[in-house]
Amino acid sequence: MRPGGFTLVETLIALVLSSLVIALATHAFLVQNTFYSTLTLRAEVQDNARAATQLLGLDIRSAAEDGIVVAGARTLTIRSPIATSVICNKASSSLGDIQTPGGEARLNTSTVAGLALRNDSTWEYALADWSTLNGSDAGSASGCAAAGADTTGASTEFHRIVGLNGLFSTTPVEGDVVMLFREATYTFGLSVLDSVSTSLFRTPRGFAELEFVTGMDSTAQFQYRVAGSSTYVDTVTAASVGAIDAIRVVANARKTAATGGLDDVTFGWSTEIAVRQIR
Repeated sequence: MRPGGFTLVETLIALVLSSLVIALATHAFLVQNTFYSTLTLRAEVQDNARAATQLLGLDIRSAAEDGIVVAGARTLTIRSPIATSVICNKASSSLGDIQTPGGEARLNTSTVAGLALRNDSTWEYALADWSTLNGSDAGSASGCAAAGADTTGASTEFHRIVGLNGLFSTTPVEGDVVMLFREATYTFGLSVLDSVSTSLFRTPRGFAELEFVTGMDSTAQFQYRVAGSSTYVDTVTAASVGAIDAIRVVANARKTAATGGLDDVTFGWSTEIAVRQIR
């Protein structure tokens, strides 16, 4: 530095150089910020897609025989077992006693959607909540014991079901197999939480709709393979739902581009789930 200080030219050069350094640093920061934001979004869309298929997989794999009720491109309704039992005593035409592991205390009675009766080769389903089916436990164990059932140490596991004579095409009799079942509907639809994206909704019968996974792409859908076929279709008629042996969940996900990004972040994801249709 000269005793007289900087010249005007030197000052201007210093300002230009410092401006260039600041501009380069700012650009580098913005690039890094966009990069990390994109990484975060990519992880989020992958989590969304996997969460959707994991939840669906649990219900699909536990579907009861003839438990697929609706098989559409955007809507899937499944019935799955809660407890299976045998009518060990008929107190009357409308009353039947059954045994369930752990008794009523072990049943999630709020999820009961109905009772199914095992016919020769399939289940006949009757929709009824637990308050409709629920009878008294008093006398159910002793009634089953009198009919030959072993109730030793398990008397609290016996329970009375009411209204049997009005549920099915033929009234169940002693020795018939019955099943308490739950029902849930999955739907891909416009998100309530994010108006520009699609969500996966889950609606257990008797409960309000729940937006389970947000951030799905509009192409998300269900596809089905019918036994004897090697191809998947996005809609199955009611007459053919019992023949579905696999469901493909196309759980594509999408998130709006990060600030400064040009393209939305997408993740193409699908999984094929075998339908066992438990008998």
